[in-house]
Amino acid sequence: MKTNYILALLTILTLNSCGKSEKEIKIEKEKLELKAENERKKIELEKIHEQKVNVGKRKKITELTMQLQRLPEAIKKAQENIEKINKFQIGRSQSTKDKQLKKAYKQLSEIRNYGEKLKNEIAQLEYLKTFEFQKDPESVMKYIFESAKKGDFSNFRNLCDPYGENDSDVNSICYAEMLSKERKKELQDSFKNGRIIGKPVIKDNIAEIEFAYGVSSNRLEKMGMVKRNGLWYLSGF
Repeated sequence: MKTNYILALLTILTLNSCGKSEKEIKIEKEKLELKAENERKKIELEKIHEQKVNVGKRKKITELTMQLQRLPEAIKKAQENIEKINKFQIGRSQSTKDKQLKKAYKQLSEIRNYGEKLKNEIAQLEYLKTFEFQKDPESVMKYIFESAKKGDFSNFRNLCDPYGENDSDVNSICYAEMLSKERKKELQDSFKNGRIIGKPVIKDNIAEIEFAYGVSSNRLEKMGMVKRNGLWYLSGF
C-alpha cells in the first residue's frame, strides 16, 4: 500500500514538472498577444510611411512638371530675343552683335538642357533609394561633404525628406543634378571643405547639425534633418 502511494506521488510530481502551470500559460499567452500587437503596429506604421512617401513623391513630381510646362514659353522668348538681335541696328558693330548672339544662344541651350534634366529628374523620383549612412545624421552631412569633393551629386535627390515637407533651400541641394555647370561648381566649392561643428542636437525624430562651409570653411550654418522610418533626411537649410 505504501509502495502504491509513493508511486502515485512520483507520478503527480513528474506530471507537474513536465506540464506548465496556469500562471506560466497565461504569461506565455500575454507575450504572444503582445508580440502580435507589436507586429500589427509595425505593419500599420509601414503602411502609413509608404502612403506619405507616395504623397511626397506626387508633390515633387507635380512641382517639377509645372516647371517643365513653363519652359515652352521661356524657349519662345529666347528665340524671339535671337531674332531681335539678328535684326539690323544702327551703330552696332559686328563684334557686339556676335557677343549678343553667343549669349542668347547659350541661354536658349541652357533652357533646353534644363528641360531634359527636368524630365530625367521626374523619372528618377519614381524610385526612392536608401543608404546605410542615413541611419546617423552626422553621416548624412559627411556624405554631402565627400560627394562634393568628388563632384558627384547623383544621389542627392534621395537625401530630401521623402514626405516632401523640406524647405525650398534644401531643394537646391537635393536637385543638384539639374543645376548648370556654373551652379554645380558653386555648390561643390561650398561643401567640399565642409566640417561639422560640435555634436548634433537630436530630439525625437528631429536633428540639427551646425557646420562650417564655403571655400575657406569660414561660414556657419545649421542643417535641419528629420527621421523617417528609421532613416535621416534633409528638412531645412
